[in-house]
Amino acid sequence: MSELADLYQDVILEHSRHPRNFGKLDDANRQAKGTNPLCGDRLHVSVRLDGDRVSDLRFEGKGCAISVASASMMREAVKGKDRAAIQILF
Repeated sequence: MSELADLYQDVILEHSRHPRNFGKLDDANRQAKGTNPLCGDRLHVSVRLDGDRVSDLRFEGKGCAISVASASMMREAVKGKDRAAIQILF
């Protein structure tokens, strides 16, 4: 495996084992739920927007290592950014 692939795997495993900001966000003003019927992954994302900026984001649910890691990394990528900056990420 290449060094980049090893790094990718390490990052996914780290976020899967120790997800950042896993849990309920009580004062969320936006929410989204997603379920993958093929594998059973279920995630609920709660977001607090202050104006156009994401001031906090948390997630709950169960899923494979990749889905949990993706939600964890998404939180780190979007917190503090406004909608326009987030749209560029997508």
